[in-house]
Amino acid sequence: MQNPMNKIFPAKKINRIRKRAGKAAELPDNGPSGWSKSKVDPMSVLAVFKPLRIKDGFVLRAYQFREGGNGNGFVWAMPVDAEFPAPEDCPRLENIFLEPPKPPAALDDYMDAVDGDSSPWSYLCASLLARELAEFGAMWHGCNWSTHAIVDESPCKTVERSEEYDPDEETTPSPDEWKWLESEPAEWSPQVSQEDERVTVTFITHSGLGEEAIYRNIDVYTPGEYRFKPERQQIATGPGGFVF
Repeated sequence: MQNPMNKIFPAKKINRIRKRAGKAAELPDNGPSGWSKSKVDPMSVLAVFKPLRIKDGFVLRAYQFREGGNGNGFVWAMPVDAEFPAPEDCPRLENIFLEPPKPPAALDDYMDAVDGDSSPWSYLCASLLARELAEFGAMWHGCNWSTHAIVDESPCKTVERSEEYDPDEETTPSPDEWKWLESEPAEWSPQVSQEDERVTVTFITHSGLGEEAIYRNIDVYTPGEYRFKPERQQIATGPGGFVF
């Protein structure tokens, strides 16, 4: 087996494309309560990720759930000529939160309908796309991934104080307030490692949801396929956090 080839990507580039994906998925202000067909086309989110495309004969469709300012969507990949029934006419996934409707012709995983150019960037884009689609239509308490910032340096370092600094305002914790659950990473940058039989996407995120924390995300692909096996490891905790 050949030695793995690593490609590093800047976090700023990744977070810019995430913003574009979020813009493409923006919901209208008003919508019916409960489940309905989404008024936003999830194909517009896929279009943000240029190395990726939908496989011939397939399309992405979505349902939207709203209740009291909260919301969640659910995206399906299905044959382009298959019926996309109203939510009330679909079987429901009883073992999943909110029991989303599933069209009879839908694939179990929308990433099985995604193809790409097999470049390192395409696999990183697939890791982003899968998470953006998993949070498609999310509002308020439905949000999780959107609270994560992908970083390429430690978020634990001391912040420079400006002249307008107000000590009563919430600030980033200082380095000595963090608890490391393992050694601090030697490499922070998002990267893609390619070997003969696997492609591994690794990136580190920082989120304050629930508690201040740093996570390592590891996605393993079979070359030429864009459905992956994800793993998330919490590697550090901080003193703060927030809830919606």
